Amino acid sequence: MSRARAVEYEPGSKVARLVHLMTRLSGTAAGLTTKDLADDFGVNQRTVQRYVQTLRESAGLDIEERDGRLKLGKGSRLPAMQLDRYQATLLLVSLRLLHRSRPDQDPALIGALAQLSRSLQVPVVTRYLERTLSHAEERPANPERQQLERTIIDAFVGSRAVEVDYVDAEGRASRRVLHPYFLEPAVEGRHVYVYSYDETAKEMRSLRLDRMQRARLLPTTFTVPSDFDIDAALGAAWGIWGGEPRDEVVLRFRPDAARLVPEARWHPSATLTELAGGGVELRLKVASETEMRPWVMRWGPLVEVIEPATLREYISRAHTEAAAQYARRSASKRG
Repeated sequence: MSRARAVEYEPGSKVARLVHLMTRLSGTAAGLTTKDLADDFGVNQRTVQRYVQTLRESAGLDIEERDGRLKLGKGSRLPAMQLDRYQATLLLVSLRLLHRSRPDQDPALIGALAQLSRSLQVPVVTRYLERTLSHAEERPANPERQQLERTIIDAFVGSRAVEVDYVDAEGRASRRVLHPYFLEPAVEGRHVYVYSYDETAKEMRSLRLDRMQRARLLPTTFTVPSDFDIDAALGAAWGIWGGEPRDEVVLRFRPDAARLVPEARWHPSATLTELAGGGVELRLKVASETEMRPWVMRWGPLVEVIEPATLREYISRAHTEAAAQYARRSASKRG
């Protein structure tokens, strides 16, 4: 199991320790050793054992112990959540998306899965939540990454500025001070972006969480504008890059792709027009065509970029270089 950062307590805060212990024990399916908990609390293992005994005897909690690991037992289940089968299934799908985007063990996700699997009353959903929980706990621990992400969450929840070391897609490193307004997932790339006011750039930016190398919480606070709306801020984005719609994109799909085009995920501004011969033309306006490039590349020869010139040139160059690469490989095999 991963080790959480030791929690700091004021002298005499035994009640707070007991509450935190109950939370930790309810947020795991594999269980935690007394050493895991001692490291978490910053105390020795005998103190943890006394706390566990207090929860059993004074609070009447069912705490199971198996193979040296402790967890909250079935006798201490949380009250049932009043979600119907449709709500529960959509919650499962959302958590599966988050699970698929996390390569390392994530204690917060594990805790959420454990709590929900105990309290949802839709058996098939509960069964898949439990399986997801099992796989999540088997992933390798990455304490450094966990600490960085917790710092970003602390900044977001507490409206605190945070200093980060960031490496962009070109490999350029920079140090930035951010005001995190929101954490937004990108479905296509399975990444989480931190939508922030960037003091360094003096503008709103969407920065990938996994490209942050270090994070330090600062004492300064910020206030999110009362009219801030993340959906409005990203309204012109193809994925996550917000801003005014600057790039008009025109794509023409071959007839053999016409059936597939309407099935794809579309931008709100997109319009489709049937062409003579069976093809389809797609028009839309986005904040930046750069974010669309990987998506357009996946269509290969089934699509031709008409506008803008920057997107057309990029796709043309990429296909030309790819074709040359395959030709060289084929020639070397024949030789």
